[in-house]
Order: sequence, then C-alpha cells, then structure tokens
Amino acid sequence: MNAELRYEGVPGSELHRIRCNGHDDFGNAVVSRTSEGGEPLRCCLTIAGAGEEIALVAHRPMTAGGPYAEVGPVFMHVTGCAEPADDFLVDFPVDFRNRRVVLRPYDAAGQMLDGVVAESGTSEKELGRLFEDPVVDTVQVRNMLAGCWNFTVRRQG
Repeated sequence: MNAELRYEGVPGSELHRIRCNGHDDFGNAVVSRTSEGGEPLRCCLTIAGAGEEIALVAHRPMTAGGPYAEVGPVFMHVTGCAEPADDFLVDFPVDFRNRRVVLRPYDAAGQMLDGVVAESGTSEKELGRLFEDPVVDTVQVRNMLAGCWNFTVRRQG
C-alpha cells in the first residue's frame, strides 16, 4: 500500500550462507522440521502452511551493532522459497496484516525512539505515522507476545 516503504526479511545472502553451511552465523545447526502451520517465515515473509520443511535459526536484524542489536530466533524454509526479489517487498506482507504487533522505530545510529502496539489491521497506518518523523530510519515489526523480530521496514532509496 505504501510505495515509499520497503519490507525486509532475512537477506538472501544470509539465507544462502546458512543453507550452504548447515548452521547459522551463531553456530546453531539447521535442523529441519515439519511445520505445524502458522510459523512466521522470515525468508519470504509469509506464514508457513502445515507440512512445509522449516528450521529455527538465530538472526541479528541490526547490522550496525549497539545495545539494540539483538540476536533472536527466526523461522526459515530449509530449502529455497519465494524469497522477496532484491531482498525486500514493496507492499506490506499480506500474511502479517491482521496480526497484532509491536513496532519499534530506530534512528540512523540504531537507537530505539519509541515502541507502538499496532492492533490487528493497523500496522500500515501506524508505520506511515512513524515514518512522518524524519529521524526514523527503520522500524522493526515484532511479535506481540514473544517479542521476536518479524521484519524491518525502511524508506525506499
């Protein structure tokens, strides 16, 4: 809906490295398991269907480092998937639209500026509001209950 924003999951180069090496960047083995359905996949920014082969690995969504550069669990397809072209989507991921989430905006130095709870169906509107502030560089969309990173949003260009 908002053409000036881009939605980024785990970068394709990192997914390729993890799949080839058989472990994530933190030494955790890629252990295949069959999805029960409902797991948020950070490779293609979709929700897994029952029976898909997935793995749980560790990922650090912030590349800049600093105190907010957390490492956390993410689900990914064990083999290739319909990963976003160019490592991002230009529309809000459909499977995440009706989820209650936490939006965390950060400045260019990686400092968290705020935290907003977006109720089901309001994430796009809240993101638009957050990005009205020119200080906001990125916004992390996170799981409401577990706090896990779902994807990062930034301005195009």
